[in-house]
Amino acid sequence: MADLKVNFGGLSTAAADIQSSAGNIESRLNDLDRSLQPLRANWSGEASTAYTAAKAKWEAALTDMKALLADVGRAVSTSGEDYQSTERSNAARW
Repeated sequence: MADLKVNFGGLSTAAADIQSSAGNIESRLNDLDRSLQPLRANWSGEASTAYTAAKAKWEAALTDMKALLADVGRAVSTSGEDYQSTERSNAARW
Protein backbone atom coordinates (compact mmCIF):
# COMPACT_ATOMS: atom_id res chain seq x y z
CA MET A 1 0.00 0.00 0.00
CA ALA A 2 1.34 3.42 -0.96
CA ASP A 3 1.87 6.13 1.62
CA LEU A 4 -0.46 9.09 1.41
CA LYS A 5 0.81 12.48 2.50
CA VAL A 6 -1.45 15.50 2.66
CA ASN A 7 -0.35 19.09 3.11
CA PHE A 8 -3.31 20.64 4.93
CA GLY A 9 -2.10 24.19 4.42
CA GLY A 10 -1.52 23.49 0.74
CA LEU A 11 -5.06 22.20 0.32
CA SER A 12 -6.46 25.25 2.07
CA THR A 13 -4.40 27.59 -0.12
CA ALA A 14 -5.38 25.70 -3.26
CA ALA A 15 -9.07 25.94 -2.36
CA ALA A 16 -8.81 29.71 -1.86
CA ASP A 17 -6.81 30.15 -5.08
CA ILE A 18 -9.33 28.16 -7.09
CA GLN A 19 -12.23 30.16 -5.72
CA SER A 20 -10.53 33.50 -6.36
CA SER A 21 -9.51 32.59 -9.93
CA ALA A 22 -12.94 33.32 -11.38
CA GLY A 23 -12.95 36.75 -9.77
CA ASN A 24 -9.55 37.49 -11.29
CA ILE A 25 -10.74 36.46 -14.74
CA GLU A 26 -13.92 38.49 -14.35
CA SER A 27 -11.85 41.52 -13.36
CA ARG A 28 -9.69 41.20 -16.48
CA LEU A 29 -12.73 40.90 -18.72
CA ASN A 30 -14.23 43.99 -17.08
CA ASP A 31 -10.95 45.83 -17.69
CA LEU A 32 -11.09 44.78 -21.35
CA ASP A 33 -14.66 46.00 -21.65
CA ARG A 34 -13.78 49.35 -20.03
CA SER A 35 -10.83 49.82 -22.37
CA LEU A 36 -13.10 49.21 -25.36
CA GLN A 37 -15.75 51.71 -24.22
CA PRO A 38 -14.32 54.64 -26.23
CA LEU A 39 -14.27 52.50 -29.38
CA ARG A 40 -17.72 51.09 -28.75
CA ALA A 41 -19.17 54.58 -28.61
CA ASN A 42 -18.44 54.89 -32.33
CA TRP A 43 -19.22 51.32 -33.36
CA SER A 44 -22.25 50.57 -35.43
CA GLY A 45 -23.48 47.82 -37.65
CA GLU A 46 -21.92 44.38 -37.76
CA ALA A 47 -18.89 45.19 -35.58
CA SER A 48 -21.08 46.41 -32.76
CA THR A 49 -23.46 43.49 -33.10
CA ALA A 50 -20.59 40.97 -33.19
CA TYR A 51 -18.99 42.45 -30.08
CA THR A 52 -22.29 42.46 -28.19
CA ALA A 53 -22.88 38.81 -29.12
CA ALA A 54 -19.33 37.81 -28.13
CA LYS A 55 -19.63 39.67 -24.84
CA ALA A 56 -22.91 37.92 -24.04
CA LYS A 57 -21.22 34.56 -24.71
CA TRP A 58 -18.22 35.28 -22.50
CA GLU A 59 -20.44 36.59 -19.71
CA ALA A 60 -22.51 33.39 -19.83
CA ALA A 61 -19.34 31.29 -19.88
CA LEU A 62 -17.94 33.29 -16.97
CA THR A 63 -21.08 32.65 -14.93
CA ASP A 64 -20.74 28.92 -15.59
CA MET A 65 -17.02 28.96 -14.84
CA LYS A 66 -17.52 30.84 -11.56
CA ALA A 67 -20.04 28.24 -10.42
CA LEU A 68 -17.74 25.39 -11.44
CA LEU A 69 -14.68 26.89 -9.75
CA ALA A 70 -16.70 27.57 -6.60
CA ASP A 71 -17.77 23.90 -6.58
CA VAL A 72 -14.20 22.68 -7.14
CA GLY A 73 -12.88 25.03 -4.46
CA ARG A 74 -15.47 23.76 -1.98
CA ALA A 75 -14.60 20.16 -2.86
CA VAL A 76 -10.89 20.79 -2.28
CA SER A 77 -11.66 22.55 0.99
CA THR A 78 -13.94 19.73 2.13
CA SER A 79 -11.28 17.16 1.22
CA GLY A 80 -8.76 19.02 3.36
CA GLU A 81 -11.19 19.17 6.26
CA ASP A 82 -11.94 15.46 5.90
CA TYR A 83 -8.23 14.59 5.86
CA GLN A 84 -7.66 16.68 8.98
CA SER A 85 -10.60 15.05 10.74
CA THR A 86 -9.27 11.60 9.88
CA GLU A 87 -5.81 12.60 11.08
CA ARG A 88 -7.24 13.79 14.42
CA SER A 89 -9.26 10.57 14.80
CA ASN A 90 -6.22 8.44 14.07
CA ALA A 91 -4.06 10.41 16.51
CA ALA A 92 -6.74 10.06 19.22
CA ARG A 93 -6.57 6.28 18.93
CA TRP A 94 -3.08 6.30 20.41
